[in-house]
Amino acid sequence: VALALNEDLTCEYKKSKLSTLSVEGTLQVRVKITQQGEYSPQPQAPIPFFLVFQDHFSHIKSLQENKKFVEHLTPEEGVEEREFIYCVSVPREEEFYPIVRYKCCSALRPVPIRVQSRVRAQGNSCRVALQISSNPQNPSELAQLTIIMSVPTGILGETLRCNPPGGVWNDERKVVLWCVSELGGGEKFQLQAMFDIDATVLGEEGNLVEKIEFPVLARCQCSGFQ
Repeated sequence: VALALNEDLTCEYKKSKLSTLSVEGTLQVRVKITQQGEYSPQPQAPIPFFLVFQDHFSHIKSLQENKKFVEHLTPEEGVEEREFIYCVSVPREEEFYPIVRYKCCSALRPVPIRVQSRVRAQGNSCRVALQISSNPQNPSELAQLTIIMSVPTGILGETLRCNPPGGVWNDERKVVLWCVSELGGGEKFQLQAMFDIDATVLGEEGNLVEKIEFPVLARCQCSGFQ
């Protein structure tokens, strides 16, 4: 039996402070009963097996099994001890089947990714500097990293200039999007985005930098096979 685990992580930062965190995962299984070089005139259905899902640290907020392939057999005492038992039956071998989806508690720590931001305004332009850091304690690389930065009212998003190039302005959602293929443990990278400021905002009293916020949403994946 082979297991594949895929987790999607979403973090939202406001002024370099973590605002929200969500982790959702999917556990898939693949069964192989035919040995290499062995001939079978008729495909055999894999034998059902038991799977124990342990959550002794209470990191999981909710579990949802795929009832098409899974029967939930956890006794009452197992729920209290955070050990969930499933009987798994898949129709064919050599294919991965999703059997359990889960969501983690929002208080789960440590956070595998950190986003720091700094905003500066000079004249009729605004500069946002972002630093994206991967936690050195991450057991594997973060993949398919997406950085989404909201642009507030009064900032002309269509005037976006990026350093390094790569940011994409979405006028409908009023966000800037960056995509990074992977980020290893302890690695970091920096982004800069420059915008023009609307003339009506420049005429307002008070510190402009304190008024405007650029919330940042970071999404990534972490996969494992066993």
